[in-house]
Amino acid sequence: MVSAIEDELTLRDLATHAHTSVRNLTRRFQAETGLSPLQWLPHQRVDRARVLLESTTLPMDQVARRSGLGSAESLRQHFVRRIGVSPSAYRASFAHSSAPLAN
Repeated sequence: MVSAIEDELTLRDLATHAHTSVRNLTRRFQAETGLSPLQWLPHQRVDRARVLLESTTLPMDQVARRSGLGSAESLRQHFVRRIGVSPSAYRASFAHSSAPLAN
């Protein structure tokens, strides 16, 4: 799933790729991760967005697309819900933390 994080993924797509049923995939995934595949995926997408915010100067809409969250607004909603700050505030705090110290 991580390699296709930018794609729109359905449970049926994931089950087909894993050569199993949707029910079996969901049950086994939940047992392994504690989350359903559709709960786990947004977490991974936010993590991908974090990496992009830390390592690039891409505009928010491109960060959203490349992380699979679609739009800048969707990125913002997921990011605030999971991280507790907006993507812009996250990027700004990361930029300040990597700045050299003044003497």
